[in-house]
Amino acid sequence: MRLLLLTLPLFALVGCATHRPVAVAAPPPAVPAVMPTKILETRYEVRGYREAANPSIRHEAHAVYRQTRVPLHADESKEPVPRTAYAPASYAPLPAAAELNAELASQKAITGELRAMKLAMAEMQLRMEAQYAQLVRQSVEAAKVRGELEAARDRLRMAPQVSDIAVTNGNTNTDVKW
Repeated sequence: MRLLLLTLPLFALVGCATHRPVAVAAPPPAVPAVMPTKILETRYEVRGYREAANPSIRHEAHAVYRQTRVPLHADESKEPVPRTAYAPASYAPLPAAAELNAELASQKAITGELRAMKLAMAEMQLRMEAQYAQLVRQSVEAAKVRGELEAARDRLRMAPQVSDIAVTNGNTNTDVKW
């Protein structure tokens, strides 16, 4: 049994060592077609500025040159132009389009409806304020009438009763005779 336990790992190692690795050959890198080119230099003007890291350093206005590699047979008429030669897209008007006109028309209709709603709401607010003012006046009048009623009740309570007057006269007959 010992012999078997000692030989089993040996056979496993020998078996692994017999396998030969397969070599994979990488394809050679593709060589791009080399086109003859020339260098085109563009000048850009930079305004004077202060350095962000050290504000005490100021750089005066100067030119910056950018080199661009273009094909040799490129037209000379296609020289690069500075960015400031064209107006930004935010200033250029959009071309008229049917879709744009339809969208503008729908926006105008919505705006008209919103204005009409605003006027209706303003009128309704005025009517509600007038009704509220009327309710306030009525509640003030009701409080005033309630106060008068309470005062009248108090006066009636304090006034001598008619039956008390008849008893004091000794006359139990309360009929009035003329």
